Amino acid sequence: MEKTLNQFERLKAFKDGLDALDDIMRFARQGNLDGATEDDFHRWKWWGLFHRKQTPGFFMLRLRIPNGKLRAHQIKAIGRIANEFGRGAADLTTRQNIQLRWIEIKDVPEIFERLRRVAIDHRQTGMDNFRNVTGCPVAGLDANEVIDASPFAKLMTDAIVGFKRYSNLPRKFNPSITGCRQDCANAQVNDLAFTPATKVVNGKRIVGFHVWIGGALGSKPPMLAQRLGIFVRPEEVGIITRLILDIYREHGNREHRHQARLKFLLMEWGLERFLSELERRFGAPLEPEGDDEVTCWGGDHLGVHRQKNGLYYVGCCVPTGRITGDQLIEFGRLAETYGNGELRLTIDQNIIIVNVPRDKLNALLDEPLLQTFSPFPSPLVRGLVTCTGIDYCHFSQIEVKARAIEFVQELEALLPADHPLKTGEGFVGRKLRIHWSGCPHSCGQHQIADIGFLGVKVRTHDGQIAEGTTVFVGGRLGDKPKIAQEVAEKVPCALLAPTVMQLLNRVCFNGNDNDDDSDGE
Repeated sequence: MEKTLNQFERLKAFKDGLDALDDIMRFARQGNLDGATEDDFHRWKWWGLFHRKQTPGFFMLRLRIPNGKLRAHQIKAIGRIANEFGRGAADLTTRQNIQLRWIEIKDVPEIFERLRRVAIDHRQTGMDNFRNVTGCPVAGLDANEVIDASPFAKLMTDAIVGFKRYSNLPRKFNPSITGCRQDCANAQVNDLAFTPATKVVNGKRIVGFHVWIGGALGSKPPMLAQRLGIFVRPEEVGIITRLILDIYREHGNREHRHQARLKFLLMEWGLERFLSELERRFGAPLEPEGDDEVTCWGGDHLGVHRQKNGLYYVGCCVPTGRITGDQLIEFGRLAETYGNGELRLTIDQNIIIVNVPRDKLNALLDEPLLQTFSPFPSPLVRGLVTCTGIDYCHFSQIEVKARAIEFVQELEALLPADHPLKTGEGFVGRKLRIHWSGCPHSCGQHQIADIGFLGVKVRTHDGQIAEGTTVFVGGRLGDKPKIAQEVAEKVPCALLAPTVMQLLNRVCFNGNDNDDDSDGE
């Protein structure tokens, strides 16, 4: 029996999203959106433009920044675009990306041209595409890394983005690759991830990767990626990625969109069948796993750390990822003044300034911007991650970013003065992971947090509708991963802090257990 394609599959079959640029430019010349359809708006996501119901007539622009690596002139250009065309608004995302707001269609050609001049891409950052490749934000610099995997993030991007072979996947596809022992890229939440591994072959130890597939927290049930059981050499990363995409493209569910992520194909096939098909396409058996080189999970690289080249990097906490154009420009200035002009974004929505000489550290730490975005935040602020929230996303049930900051402030006020979460004692280099998602799409990844919040509407005792959350605890990644469990339903936001105070003893603190030089030495 012939299957019926869902509406988005029909939309893509009629016209590929990569072919929508001429339409975008036509409406830009027209200067307004008169005549634009919902199908147009969906296709424009292939070019990074998202028309949001919360801001009718305006677009969000999502960039593509592989491995979160930026130069000062690039982040300055992004900041200027935000200021000139987007009311100075920007967000750092959980995929090492930047999103700009309040973009008008008439300004899109100029914005696209400015981004092109500084080599910042924005293609295929939405809808059913291969999304931004995440990785260790200090790749190539971390003194403890197994391999610098950032070149492979670029290789994967260059081989896939812009090609119609991969511009029509059944659903979005989140990739990650890291050579970091801390797995600061959170491999297990991705559709496809590579983590560092080694193996002895003919008496010689070689470096490569283990492969994880099928992670996705949105669309029920939330699932963490599983190890595929193979060892991939660096030169095989590109072909393995493309072959897995080929399998997904050809066999993923295109009838029921809510069952279209890769995890559902794995649920249907099982790992053994998937691996067998991968090996058939590869043309040979793949090597079995070697030795796992990941020693801990969820590192964030905040603080001051010595690099392998003797210089230092300074990881700055940007609570909830909300930032202004002026602040982006200032980060660029600091990178030029104190480092070599390079910065890195993290999946925890933070920014790292790299390659700082030791004799410039104190001056950098005294800069006003680092008083706002501290390298040494409290454990509660350090682990704060949020989605966009209701101010820009119509799926969200609540305002998220401001609520998250208010919650931390209220909880800190309730904590005893000598509580470790307030003093930081015993929490050097550690955090309490507090994640907020405004809706079940789980963009804030609340299921992997020590404490997770899912936005809901609640009815108060006087019958009024108010913002609230369902509370989850105990999520974790690693050798014994666990999806956070619901412990309290429909708690009004006004009561969250006292509710969580009662739960703290049940929470498992996810620490960063490596011996990195958190004091800068």
